[in-house]
Amino acid sequence: MELGFIRMPDCASARADLSASLGHLSLADDLGIRIAYLPGLSPKQLLALGGAKTRNIKIALDATSFGRLSPRDMEHAVRQANEALQKRLYLGINICCDSSCAQQRAQAQEFETIFSQNAVLSDNAGRTTYPMKTPCPKVLGLPVQGTPQETAFAAARGYLPMTPSYLNTAEVARHWPAMVAGATSALRRANPRHWQLARSIIIHDDPATIRTYVFSPNSPIRKYYETLQQRGLLKGCVDSHLADLVIAGSSQQVAERILALKETVGDIGTLYFIEHPEHDATIARNTMVRLVQDVMPHVNTNDIHTFKELETT
Repeated sequence: MELGFIRMPDCASARADLSASLGHLSLADDLGIRIAYLPGLSPKQLLALGGAKTRNIKIALDATSFGRLSPRDMEHAVRQANEALQKRLYLGINICCDSSCAQQRAQAQEFETIFSQNAVLSDNAGRTTYPMKTPCPKVLGLPVQGTPQETAFAAARGYLPMTPSYLNTAEVARHWPAMVAGATSALRRANPRHWQLARSIIIHDDPATIRTYVFSPNSPIRKYYETLQQRGLLKGCVDSHLADLVIAGSSQQVAERILALKETVGDIGTLYFIEHPEHDATIARNTMVRLVQDVMPHVNTNDIHTFKELETT
């Protein structure tokens, strides 16, 4: 299991948020985190902030962040951004199988047309070009409603399906079988390494701090899930979901929770931890560092007993 992170945008303080995003991106790159998904950030903002100075981390941006461009201009903009990032660009495409999601389906179809091998692209002036000769960036399939059908659709297209953070463990467990079914329908082989899962993760040794940070009325994590509840994505009372959706505790407790999640839902290719708006900077940094240095090595060896021994020495 590899590690990624998602930095959710803080619309209330956009300038400070951009600066913080770059700082956390640089730290993630230094720590060896595989990929960062930065929703709400445009390629121009990323490059202006110095995102191209990162060395190894893959960077995923929403396809919509490139703006409403002609097919020719879209291909050119994606190619330029991908080259600036030394071929480390990933694109996030919204996936929706509901009849009300015509816009998302049209966007996915347009993207496939732009980057198909036989496409001839034109702009509003009638100029034409052929698609990029370098490989197309990999695509994160982002389910709009979090259904297994969306995951199956993404897998059939060869995307990397991301199961969203607002699904409880029982719901998440339905997505790997859906990924297998989708890949099989397109004569592809489902690969667990391609499955992406997002979760809120907080590492702190003080239980009282954890309780306050996760469950208090002003908790940034609570606010995030309350927003999803208002959009109809999270069903029922938020309090009834937080204990399942948020992986919180000491390094040992977080490792045990991740292993238990893996045991229930199946192998996960990349686990993304979410940095929420208004996150305490010290706690956020501490969580990122301890995930990399303490938690993930032991999750990947499934050696929680050794981990417990190390914690007590």
